[in-house]
Amino acid sequence: MGQALHAAQLTVHRDSWLPISLHSYFLKRGSPNSDIIYQCRETSNLRSFDSRSVDAIQNGQIIFKMQAQFARPEESQLRHVERADGVTGMPRGVVAPDECLGMDDLLGDLMARAPAALLPLIEELRASPIEVRYAVGAPHDPLDPDPPSMPSRQLLWVRIREPITKAPGLDAACAAYISDQPLLLTALRPHRISFPSPKLGALATLDHSMWFHGPFDADDWLLYDMHAPFAGSGRALCFGHLYRPDTGQLVASCAQQGVLRLAKPTLKNKAALFAM
Repeated sequence: MGQALHAAQLTVHRDSWLPISLHSYFLKRGSPNSDIIYQCRETSNLRSFDSRSVDAIQNGQIIFKMQAQFARPEESQLRHVERADGVTGMPRGVVAPDECLGMDDLLGDLMARAPAALLPLIEELRASPIEVRYAVGAPHDPLDPDPPSMPSRQLLWVRIREPITKAPGLDAACAAYISDQPLLLTALRPHRISFPSPKLGALATLDHSMWFHGPFDADDWLLYDMHAPFAGSGRALCFGHLYRPDTGQLVASCAQQGVLRLAKPTLKNKAALFAM
């Protein structure tokens, strides 16, 4: 998703124009071992907005589609930010990222305890370009086969590990990449299921939309507030908000629907299908 948005940005030839929204569909599972061609089309070039369509093509098949819109930043006197609980601005009482447990610490501990079948997944997560820290305390042990039920909300500090080039739209592309990975996992929390788990049969993104509200640096800490208000019919719906900690400003919002299914009883010790 991040690569598709960056490809679309490269076709926008107006100075200072940046992404304001994207709407995407994951059509087929992609392979990290094959090249992907991003085919961009100019769907509109208007006075205030540009729109682009992007097809991600792998092995001759369209595996992903995106529609993105771009505009130049502008000041507005009509401005407010309100969360679902009626409180304005960033969630309060969140511990600073430097004081929080990091996913790297958790994964290092898991390496010594996890069964051999999980080690490749743990190594993949440790190599992720995204740094994650838990904003509201340590998560429950992922190896616990019977974790407690948790609220369908989670708060994470997230950022790109390495400094990134400040090219137009690149921070938005990185934020799109960041936003996809943990969001659907929020829907597992009320159901006493950790990831990965043999209880899971399928966990995969179907569609993902995102809106960009203001400037930010994706290689600096952002607070990711996620909520999953619905799960049913083999799907889950999740919403997320990204905040800048220095200003408390809401800089991006997203919505995601994904497949969420239990493993069939006849399948034993089957790891979840996890496709991004």
